[in-house]
Amino acid sequence: MHEVIVAVLREFDVAEGTIGFTELNERLSRELKTEIRVDEEHGASPLGVVLWPPHLAGNPLWEFFTIEQGGFSKEVSPDTPDALRELYLPLRREMARHAKPRLPIGFPQPLFDRGFAYHGEIGWLRDDALLAADWMRGRGAAIVGTELWLVRDSVVQPHIQTESGVVAYRYSMATRPSETWEAFANRALNDATTSIRKFQWPGNATETAEWEVRFCLTWTWREWIEEDGFRFPE
Repeated sequence: MHEVIVAVLREFDVAEGTIGFTELNERLSRELKTEIRVDEEHGASPLGVVLWPPHLAGNPLWEFFTIEQGGFSKEVSPDTPDALRELYLPLRREMARHAKPRLPIGFPQPLFDRGFAYHGEIGWLRDDALLAADWMRGRGAAIVGTELWLVRDSVVQPHIQTESGVVAYRYSMATRPSETWEAFANRALNDATTSIRKFQWPGNATETAEWEVRFCLTWTWREWIEEDGFRFPE
C-alpha cells in the first residue's frame, strides 16, 4: 500500500539540490495508471492527482470554494474568480487517522456502536443515518452536510467508479436570506434525509454494489454559525 503519493508541485517544496522528481513522477504515473506532473507554467497544478492510499485513486488533489453567508462554503469550479482552495476533504481525513469521533453529549450508545468510525468521523447505514440526523436535530443541531461512504476492508472510499469517471455523493447546506435558525435547521434536516433516502446505486457503475454503503453526517450549532458576527433573524 502506498501511504503517501503526491505530485511534487513546486520546486521550493523540497530541499535544494534534490533531483530525480521527473523520473519519480513518470514511474509512479506508470505504476498507478494516472498522471503525476509538475505545471511548469504556473508552478502548481490545480488539477493535480494524489493517491493516498489506493482507495482514493482518481480523486482530485484540491477542492475549490467560496465563502457564503453564515460562513458556509460553496463548491465551485477552479476557474471561479476569487475561489479559495484546500486539500480535498477525503485527503484531509486520511491525515487524521488517529482522530476519534466527537458526538454531542448524550448521543445514544447503541447508535454509536453501529456506526463505522473512521479518522475522526463516523458513517452509518441508511436507517441509522436517518435516526442520527433526527436525534441531532432534536437536540438543537442542524445537519449541514452528508457524504456517501463505501466501506470495504476497513477503509472508506468516498466515491463510486462509473463509466464516466469517479462520482462523489456529497450534499451541503447554506443559509437563505431572512431565514430564521429554526427554518434553516428544519430545511437542512429535510434536505439531508431526503438525499439519503433517495440514494440509488448508479446504473453506469463499473464496480459492484457489494460495498457497504454508509452516510457520514456534518452538523453544526447556531452559536457556531453566529460566532463571527452573522446573526439569524428572530
